[in-house]
Amino acid sequence: MLAGAVLGFAGDLSAQGKTAFLSEQLRKNTDYRVRIDAALKLGTSDDPAAVKPLCACLDDGSEVESVSIACAAALGKLKKQGVDVCLKKHENHSNKKVKEQVVTSIKTVGNLGGGGGGPADWKCPAQADPAAKHKYYVGVGVKNKTGRPDTEIRPLVEKEMYCKLLKHGRFRFANGDDTDPKKMGPIVTKDKLDGYFLDVLVEPFKYEGGSLKVSLKITMMTHTRDLKGELGKSLTMPGVTSPSKSDEDDLVKMASEKLVDDFAKLKP
Repeated sequence: MLAGAVLGFAGDLSAQGKTAFLSEQLRKNTDYRVRIDAALKLGTSDDPAAVKPLCACLDDGSEVESVSIACAAALGKLKKQGVDVCLKKHENHSNKKVKEQVVTSIKTVGNLGGGGGGPADWKCPAQADPAAKHKYYVGVGVKNKTGRPDTEIRPLVEKEMYCKLLKHGRFRFANGDDTDPKKMGPIVTKDKLDGYFLDVLVEPFKYEGGSLKVSLKITMMTHTRDLKGELGKSLTMPGVTSPSKSDEDDLVKMASEKLVDDFAKLKP
C-alpha cells in the first residue's frame, strides 16, 4: 500500500523526470518496499539513465538483501549500455542470494544482441559514464582474409572496437547477429539514434623484409547499408621474421582501436 501510494503519481512525470524521481526513491526512501518498487520500475523504464542508480544500489554494502536483489534483477531487464560492466563487477557479491541474481542477470545480458553492451565477459579498461546519452547505434561486421580462424580474429576486432566506442560514450553497440538491418532498424527508430554499420576487412598478414604488416579497412555504411565512405589503417612491426600469432594479435588490436577512433572523430 505504501509503495503504491508513494510511487503512484510517477506515471504523470516525463520519462526523464520519472527516472530521476525513482532514482531518488531508491537512494533515500526509508521504506525498503518503496526502494524495491523503485528498482523494479527503473528496470522496466528503458532509460539508459537508470543504469547508474541501480548500479549504485549494488555498490551500497548497507542495503538490505531484498532491495539489492531487486536492483540486480532490474539491471538484467534494463539491458542498456553499462549494465554488463556493472553486473560483472558484482558477480562475486558477498550475499549469496544477491550473487545468484547477479549471475542470472549476467546470463540474460550476455545473450542480448541489440540491448546495449558487448558480451558480458568483455572487460574494457576505460569507459564513459554508463548513463551517458547515446547518439549512434553501431554494428560491426568482420571479414577475415588472414587465413587464421574467424574465431581468433573476429573477437579481437569486435572487442577493441566495442571498448573504444564505449569509452567515447556517444555510441551504443549492436552485438553479433543483431547487426542485421531488420534488427537494427527498430532500435534506431525507437531510441532516435543514427545507425551505422562498420564492415571491417582484415587483410592477409604480410611478412616482408624482417617486418610484419597488418592492414585493416572499414567500409562505413548506414544501418540500412547505404555507403558512407571508407577508412584504412596499416601498421608495421619490425624485427618479426617468422609468423607470430601474438604479434599479429597486437597489431590487429592496435589497428582496430585507431580505426574506430578515426570513425568516432567523424561523429561528434
